[in-house]
Amino acid sequence: MSNHRILVVEDIHSIREAVKDILVRDYEVFDAENYDEAVKILSNEHVDLVITDIRMPGKSGLDLIKTIQKEYPTVQYSLMTAYNINDYINFAYQHDIWNIIPKYSFLDINLITVMVKKLLYKEIFGVEKYFGPDFKILEGDGGEEVFLVPPENGIVFRKISSDKDRNYICNRVGKFLIEKGAPNAVQQILEELTSNAMIRAPRDSKGNSKYQYELPSRDLLVPLEHIQLAETDYFEIGYGIAENSYIVVVRDHFGSLNKKEILKRLDRHITVDSPTGLPAGLADSHGRGLYICREISDQLIFNIEKDTRTEIIALLDKQTNKGYKSLSIYEV
Repeated sequence: MSNHRILVVEDIHSIREAVKDILVRDYEVFDAENYDEAVKILSNEHVDLVITDIRMPGKSGLDLIKTIQKEYPTVQYSLMTAYNINDYINFAYQHDIWNIIPKYSFLDINLITVMVKKLLYKEIFGVEKYFGPDFKILEGDGGEEVFLVPPENGIVFRKISSDKDRNYICNRVGKFLIEKGAPNAVQQILEELTSNAMIRAPRDSKGNSKYQYELPSRDLLVPLEHIQLAETDYFEIGYGIAENSYIVVVRDHFGSLNKKEILKRLDRHITVDSPTGLPAGLADSHGRGLYICREISDQLIFNIEKDTRTEIIALLDKQTNKGYKSLSIYEV
């Protein structure tokens, strides 16, 4: 058993016990029914991670997060809710909350166990964490117009070095996944994530964007069709099917995306500007793609090693589209 200690805070007994049951196999687990019980445990026990429901009688899980940040700054935290996570994106942005788990009719047990391991051990990269031990990963050659079929219960990665490569792979991957039953919207996920990886991720030694020129009021982008990436500016796309999910992974080796920027962009496309009745982000030059991809995907997971690499994982459920989306952002 790990020496890590976790506190689960949830007022519904059955849910609290369900989360405890899956965690107690690997960790020492405390539990509390409300804010007051949680604070009492935190004041008397060493705890590494708190997983708390948002809405509880008395003070809420949001209040608990504020207390943890102020009085227990070494303790990590995550939220759970049965309500629409989009309603809490602004709070997450304001208070540095990076992970919120939705509670469906049945808890997404796998998502909880993976999240806990990633937070505690800081080994955040790898789509295989979300699937079983038989999950397969193949690394394919890039630059040639040859479509590689992914292995059964696995994915294949392809290297992308130009917009020509990107267009070919996106079209073929989209066609393949749609023929296998994925929604047509998977094509938009491919387009958004790969174009962002090609244009916005590459940075020079000073941290400046290579293919995006920033002005005080807006960004100027190099037209996609004119982009031939420098040899070091390639990115990779992974695609496949495993268990009940269609999978798209895009990874670059710049790590220029950051947690706060992701939440800022999501918040501006969710929060309605009262005078206009429209989201403030409609006027932004970028960010809409991340919002769209999250709305289409059942899970959109961001893994970031600052200035080194970024991995974005989009999972689409084969059986049904989940109404409430998790918030899953990891950075080391």
